[in-house]
Amino acid sequence: MCNKCAELDRKIEHYERMRSLIGDQLTVDAIKELVAKLKAEKAELHPE
Repeated sequence: MCNKCAELDRKIEHYERMRSLIGDQLTVDAIKELVAKLKAEKAELHPE
């Protein structure tokens, strides 16, 4: 795994952990959107 992917994985894990602790639905939705963008960015780094 490249360094950029490892960094993205750490960010995704961090936001997923935050999402599980937050009860505000607007914030949860924003975090889900952010995680989706990070996953898409990671997929762009290594297209198959």
